[in-house]
Amino acid sequence: MKIELHCHTNRYSPCARSTPAELVGRMVQLGYGAVFLTEHDVVWSDWEIEQLQRGFPDIRLFAGVELTITRSPFQHLLILGTTDPTYLDITEPAEVLAKARAEGHLTILAHPFRYEGRAAMLDEGLRPDALEYLSRNHPPELAALAKEAADRLDLPLVNAGDTHAVDHLNRFWIETDRPVTRPERIREIVLNKAYVNWTSDGDV
Repeated sequence: MKIELHCHTNRYSPCARSTPAELVGRMVQLGYGAVFLTEHDVVWSDWEIEQLQRGFPDIRLFAGVELTITRSPFQHLLILGTTDPTYLDITEPAEVLAKARAEGHLTILAHPFRYEGRAAMLDEGLRPDALEYLSRNHPPELAALAKEAADRLDLPLVNAGDTHAVDHLNRFWIETDRPVTRPERIREIVLNKAYVNWTSDGDV
């Protein structure tokens, strides 16, 4: 199963260019089996996900959020599988991580070395479930830093598109032979490292 873990649409992310239908329709054409819609500091409702899912039965659609957990430095945490807007009101990163773990949601530190501050969460002893590895906004030189941190802290690395438009698809994703029939399954898959990181050039 080909999975996109980090995807924005122009419904809720001002930086995105494509509509949900445009993105999901193209994903179906490209063979994706599941996608997590991770808008910037906004969560999709269950009703919205259900409505979109009805139009695209050949792919599993799940909610999530890219949460800005600190602004100085900028740190973004993906929380996969949630439709709970109360995450947006939590100001302590440790509390966000604890809530996500208690609820079975995978947490990924997005593009951890993209901004100055170099993954301050990790320096403070806080541990997400995984680190984003290669993505559209985390090129090889930054991915190398993520790999170094992941090896040191024994954390999984995941590729993700950080998709904002149709032409961003099919560059970075993960593949697993385990079906993701409900959103909580992705945490089990990643923690057990039962997946392979892929790019348009092949597995990495």
